Amino acid sequence: MAAGNPRLPNFILLDATTRISDPRNGTATAWALTTAGLTIQVSLVVAAPPRLSHFCVCCPGRDATTFAHAPEVVCSAGDHALIRADFTTGDSESQQHFIYRARGPDDRPSLDLIPDFTGYSRAELLHLPLGFVSSRNHLVIAALSYGTKDSQYYLHTLSSEPRSKWTKKLLQVELPHGLSRKQLVIDHAKVIALGGGLLGWVDLWEGILICDVLEPGAAVSRLVPMPKLLPSNKPLYGQSLPRAIRDVTFSRGYMRCVELEELVELRVRTVPPLPDPWDMDELQDSELAIDPPQEDGEEYVTVGWRLITWYRALTWNCWRKGNRVHSDELGSVSPQLGGSACGLKLPLKDLRVAAPILRGDGDAVYLASALHKRDPTAWIVAVDTRRKSVEELMPCSAKGLYLYDPTYIPYVLTEYLNDKSDGAQVQTQNACHHTPRNFDGSEKKRQRLSQTESEV
Repeated sequence: MAAGNPRLPNFILLDATTRISDPRNGTATAWALTTAGLTIQVSLVVAAPPRLSHFCVCCPGRDATTFAHAPEVVCSAGDHALIRADFTTGDSESQQHFIYRARGPDDRPSLDLIPDFTGYSRAELLHLPLGFVSSRNHLVIAALSYGTKDSQYYLHTLSSEPRSKWTKKLLQVELPHGLSRKQLVIDHAKVIALGGGLLGWVDLWEGILICDVLEPGAAVSRLVPMPKLLPSNKPLYGQSLPRAIRDVTFSRGYMRCVELEELVELRVRTVPPLPDPWDMDELQDSELAIDPPQEDGEEYVTVGWRLITWYRALTWNCWRKGNRVHSDELGSVSPQLGGSACGLKLPLKDLRVAAPILRGDGDAVYLASALHKRDPTAWIVAVDTRRKSVEELMPCSAKGLYLYDPTYIPYVLTEYLNDKSDGAQVQTQNACHHTPRNFDGSEKKRQRLSQTESEV
């Protein structure tokens, strides 16, 4: 890193909603061209989790009305992020997709336009999110589709090399020995980069499809089943957002899984006996002549929650238990309400928590939390599952936040930026300036960009 610059966090929580602005410091910036040759700039503003990082997007020399709304981060895998932008003027294709990389081919942030992605995606019914692999000096995009007529999966890939086109292969899925050959339908919630050309499509209910997207031959994938669900989560199978209780990541040669379980207790609700008029001296007019029927009953009450992590190497045929932590072991916290400390210490088990995000090392888990499901105040809780401690409780905007599917996603950063000295330029916006590239390698568009930059 440059002298005086602190080392960046190796992992961030990235807000899926971008800001339409041009930041001046603390950013990693890259440029590309739209289909009409308009310059688009994307800058990464980094904050240590559990604070949220975000992208700033703008078209230099244009105002915010260039976009129909703030561009969105569709998905991420490793240090790749897919950004969708809807333009209002200047482009025949109003919706376009760009890939931001924290470290591009020249060890600096890069931004690439995916040509005709929307049209191909609709025609082939591609399933988002996408996967990304960096190979030599080019990028490979990978996607899955499912043929409803033949009940087969297909692998689609696109290279960033000039004049490349989408390719499509039948995906042969190999199930683990002894696993019943039921109809396999993978509805992946995320894609993880496993090193080399390997990608894993993660269905948080069923399993992980692992495939080498750089293999020139037939596309073969093997299924890694997910760990068994914890008891209270079994009724949720197929009926709820799996992200609300699970996450999977990959780091240092191991796939890791975390599962959150809400603990409930069955309690009997006893109704007190009704007063007998025989024993009453007065009967108030406000009292009903006939009391409504009342019955005893049972109800489930949330009494806490617990986390468990699992890990496995790519060559193993089993998951091994990592860390376990119970909310009773974490003590109390003093959250901020209305922008200031509430003055109360609340047992952490009293907070509603959901949507665990596992950091790559497998110890830190970030949870979305609130006092109630629809509470206007929300926090992100950082829990160290190895030390069984709360590292930090950070307020975040609850506007539009759905506790069980928050708008932020994990993003791996500094293993791509900090391991080489050139990555130090991430802290200085202008130091990252390089000529933007489009997948089609159009020289005419490059010349048009140079002219635009000189005018700006």
